[in-house]
Amino acid sequence: MKFIIDNRLFELFPELTIGVVVLHELDNSGNSEELNQFFQQIQRDFKQTFPFPRIQDHPLIRPWREAFSRLSISASKFHSSVEAMGRRVLKGNYLPSINNMVNLYNALSIKHLIPIGGHDLGTIKGNIYLCLANGGEKFLPLGSKQWETVPSGEVVYKDEQEVLTRRWVWRQCEKDKVTHSSRQVFIPIDVLAEIGREKLVEVIADFTALIPRYLSASTSHHILDRDNQEVTIL
Repeated sequence: MKFIIDNRLFELFPELTIGVVVLHELDNSGNSEELNQFFQQIQRDFKQTFPFPRIQDHPLIRPWREAFSRLSISASKFHSSVEAMGRRVLKGNYLPSINNMVNLYNALSIKHLIPIGGHDLGTIKGNIYLCLANGGEKFLPLGSKQWETVPSGEVVYKDEQEVLTRRWVWRQCEKDKVTHSSRQVFIPIDVLAEIGREKLVEVIADFTALIPRYLSASTSHHILDRDNQEVTIL
């Protein structure tokens, strides 16, 4: 199985870098109280120390708004995943505990203000693509029973069967959500040029250091860019 980035995305965002962490032989059963406390503390710290009057003023959030605008996505209507989570936390509506793996990548997404997703590879059909939709692909939003049809040109994560994430880092699908029984997980970490490759390296290092503390799994990680547009992940 490969992860492949469409070259057209680099034509739009030449300095884009995408980090990938893959967890193998994951044991995501049980619920770590230590991890849940870490997750809650990250959210409390974020709310108490956030330095801007509006979340969209933050230099790690603003580039996603600008990228969405360049892609003709309404940045006020559709928030990047990290902005949506940050908004919720700032209002005092802390994110719920889902399972150990989801709690960990959500905690690090808030801590670093970087979009981090999680996809159960056991559900994926063929390769994973970060690309511009051809148009007509199907998408079933997380928690929904109503299918959507994706228009041509929308930036998506998808496999050979359906769209996994709409509007790049906006909303994930139902089928590949990470559960207690997930054994192999694909974690994309999306970093725009304004945020910088150094930040991506920092996030991957933090992630891979915390995984053995809270989870049983082996890991591999990769960084993709304009000169390295695909990688074998399984």
